[in-house]
Amino acid sequence: MARGGITQPLVEDARKRLLARNVHPSIDAIRTELGNTGSKTTISNHLRAIEARESTRLDDEALLSNHVTDLVGQLARQLRQDAQETIEQAEQRQQAEVAGLQEALTVQTAETRQHQAQNTVLAQARDDLQAEVRGLRGALSKLEGDNCAQAQRIESLTEQVQDKQRQVNSLEEKHKHARQALEHYRGSVKEQREQDQRRHEQQVQQVQEEQRHLQQALAVKRDEQTQATREITRLFTEVTEVRKQSDGLTQQLGERERENRRLADKTVRLEQQAVALRQRKAAFEKQQRVNDQLKAKVQQLETELSVKNELLDRLSAGNNSDDVNRVS
Repeated sequence: MARGGITQPLVEDARKRLLARNVHPSIDAIRTELGNTGSKTTISNHLRAIEARESTRLDDEALLSNHVTDLVGQLARQLRQDAQETIEQAEQRQQAEVAGLQEALTVQTAETRQHQAQNTVLAQARDDLQAEVRGLRGALSKLEGDNCAQAQRIESLTEQVQDKQRQVNSLEEKHKHARQALEHYRGSVKEQREQDQRRHEQQVQQVQEEQRHLQQALAVKRDEQTQATREITRLFTEVTEVRKQSDGLTQQLGERERENRRLADKTVRLEQQAVALRQRKAAFEKQQRVNDQLKAKVQQLETELSVKNELLDRLSAGNNSDDVNRVS
């Protein structure tokens, strides 16, 4: 069904204008002459009807009975029809193949962009985890340094306690010696002994008080060392877990990179197929130009045949006039 805008008279006028400019009236040329409007199928149907009508009119006007003329006309019409059908079928196949490849290339491009975005996210996550691991390692090193410092302080306090204990032992030994001496001089130096004993007890109390304070400080430092050891253990566990997560992300990133390489290979194959289709399209366009040349040659043969038929008619008419004159 022809569209309302493209009629047979319009197609016929466009064809006549092309013939007047010595341009072969192909479907594309007529469509361009009409301002790139109308479908090729509609123009083809009108063109076949016009050519069939002109062929019939040529036969009616010339009243040809020559068998060769009929065969040439039929051959020309059949050749035009076959060439047009072949061209339309090839164009439809070409358009379908190009559309399929374009759709596949679009899908492939979208998948590639999606994988690239996922790879970017995974790489960022890996970098964040590596930064966190570095931070945890720094914290661990700091805690280990603090632990070493605490251990040194505990060792120093222990030495101080041992020193105080030696002082206590020395004072006790002095007290023992003093007591023995006091037993010999109890009477004469009783007052002096009591004073020395009081001073000694005060010193012992002071030393014991200092020892108690040092022991308390040592207990506090031991508690701090225990807490620091627990914190180090917890951080070591977290670092191990983060390392596992980083290894998992690295493995996923490797898989994504392999997938990207596979998609890149597939894209190269699609591009190669597109190049092959373009080559096929170029061959098809070359064949179409050959068909156009054949159509032009057939048109030329038809024109020459028409001229020869007209000359034949004129010669026949001249001979009939001569016969009439001779009879008269």
